Amino acid sequence: MIKTSALIKQLNNSAKTLSLENKKTFHDITIYMRMSNIKTRDTEEFLQQMLDGFLNAEQQGVGIETMLGTSDLKQYCDEIIITYKSSYNYMSLCSEYIMDGGILIVVLSTLNYITQNFSMFISHGVNNLSFYLNFNPELIFQFLIAVPFAIAFMHYVKKDCFKKPSKLSNVKQFFIVWILGILLICMMVVFVLLAGKSILFKLNIIIVIFVGVFLYFVGHYLVEKQ
Repeated sequence: MIKTSALIKQLNNSAKTLSLENKKTFHDITIYMRMSNIKTRDTEEFLQQMLDGFLNAEQQGVGIETMLGTSDLKQYCDEIIITYKSSYNYMSLCSEYIMDGGILIVVLSTLNYITQNFSMFISHGVNNLSFYLNFNPELIFQFLIAVPFAIAFMHYVKKDCFKKPSKLSNVKQFFIVWILGILLICMMVVFVLLAGKSILFKLNIIIVIFVGVFLYFVGHYLVEKQ
């Protein structure tokens, strides 16, 4: 069985051969499906089938709507998503959540460790650096806010698919992303001011990163075995 990562690489390379118009359409389908909370492998296998259809349509000189039998690509994708999700249960997506959780732990822990030790590094150099990560209310808040913020961003990106691009829509998209970023920063600042600098507990950063990497590979193994 081909690994999921190989499927993604193969798909990205093959999609470059599409015409400019079909490339935009296929890009929207790719983004929409990847943001739809279905299994990664199901998504990539479906996209590979779609890409084969796109390439065949171009060879035969017919439009993609003719090939699919509909001009409503969003509805077509929604029906595919519903079909996949109808066969899922809670355990079906656990491996995806485990893998994503591992990535989240590694990224947030590393960034916070660098932030917490930056001033110490500037003042005293590498020799006096601590290998402990301080788990304070700010770090806990980051873990709690990261998931809903990521979900909101995914819904926003999905909503923007299958729309004809325009200067106005590009400007609107920029300002929405900018406002969301400013809002997130303001929430972080307010929470830090309210929570103070208290430390709940400390853990060795190597252990924290090991746990994150371990969860990622466990989730990745389970994804490939499905």
